[in-house]
Amino acid sequence: MALNQMSKKVTNGIWRIIPSPFITEIIAQAGYDFQIFDCEHGAYDYAQLSNEIIACQNQKCKPIVRVSGINKVEVQRCLDLGARGIVFPSLSSFSDFETATKLLDYAPNGTRGFNPFVKACDYGSKKVGEVQTPECITIIETLEAVKQLDKILTLTRIDMFYIGSYDLSAQLNCIGKMDSPKLIKTTKEIIAKVKAKGKKIGILVHDKKTYDYYKDLGVTTFVHSVESFKIKKYFQSNLQEFK
Repeated sequence: MALNQMSKKVTNGIWRIIPSPFITEIIAQAGYDFQIFDCEHGAYDYAQLSNEIIACQNQKCKPIVRVSGINKVEVQRCLDLGARGIVFPSLSSFSDFETATKLLDYAPNGTRGFNPFVKACDYGSKKVGEVQTPECITIIETLEAVKQLDKILTLTRIDMFYIGSYDLSAQLNCIGKMDSPKLIKTTKEIIAKVKAKGKKIGILVHDKKTYDYYKDLGVTTFVHSVESFKIKKYFQSNLQEFK
């Protein structure tokens, strides 16, 4: 499949911070393509994360994990549990991004430790070449990363660039103001550069208007808010109907 054909495929997912394989199953059955289990802000330990990944895979939904940072052991454990992709937060320099890419692959291309007896290798049944290559997803959420983006885009191992709008708003001194002209301008510049390199772009959206706006700009991966927010909004709306 040609690169331009691949880039047009739109996928939809959601951030997760509440440990619950039941919620995972419900979201997957609702038709989402992926779920990002947030180990930076969420309440997951490794045992809970394992159950989430299994529940996700059982429903043919892609399990992705946002790790807390550039930590070799943490990334390795998440991959061994079966995560299909890793999201790296708080990256600034080119070196940060390059280091992140190395954590996903076995030697000689990377620094990931090899243990064939874990879930990712079907507990000894798979050979190295049969293990699915995990996605490398890096978040652009610092002004230093924005400044070095041209150089960062030369790293071919990065599969997707996710725009961390909330942290970027803090860096731009317009914290939480998603309609700030400064934030929108910076976001559009990032999208244009990433799109020009044929890479996937991800962003968080809360409504159809924002979704359509960024889809028209070339964004192909959408994260539809956070499950905690969605649950609260539903119950608030539902209760209001009876008042």
